Amino acid sequence: MKILNKLYFKNFNKILIILFVTILISGSITGCQRIIDTIFKEEPMTPIPTQEIILYFSKCGEKECFLMEELREIELDKELELILIEELIKGPVSKDLSPTIPNSTKINSINIEEDLVIADFSKDIILDQQIPHSSTTEPLAIFSIVNTLTELPQVKRVRILVEGKSEGEIEGLGIEDFWGHIGIQEIFERNEEIIGPKE
Repeated sequence: MKILNKLYFKNFNKILIILFVTILISGSITGCQRIIDTIFKEEPMTPIPTQEIILYFSKCGEKECFLMEELREIELDKELELILIEELIKGPVSKDLSPTIPNSTKINSINIEEDLVIADFSKDIILDQQIPHSSTTEPLAIFSIVNTLTELPQVKRVRILVEGKSEGEIEGLGIEDFWGHIGIQEIFERNEEIIGPKE
């Protein structure tokens, strides 16, 4: 009888241990599965809002060059003023239009003070000769920036800086001279006269 009792308790203990281990493994698997589910759970994506913007690029006819607007749909994933300038630097989509500023240009910063936007560009805007510097191309470059930014209702005036400065020299070129003609000494307002007729 004692032997039977010992065997019974021995087997019972084994069953308890097996049962306990099974419960532990099962709990671990469930816990791991919960962690995996949490990590790989697909959260519903919130769509980024979009907006149609107006950019100004150049177009030259037989006798004169002027700015023409190009509409573009963009995602509002950063400040709108910054998006406008970044899209302007990319250049036009339409083959009928030409870029106004070199695509090597970077925008260092863009700030708004009441109705004034201060746009600070990298030195490439005056050093890169991708767009020939002339008395025709310089106002197109300046007012493509100004007219694009003043499409925003709160913006009336634009100041253009190069490497944070409105004067001085960069690699032998005068910042205030910009491309050597009208220069960037002043604060600019929108110029409607440089915009060509809508087609």
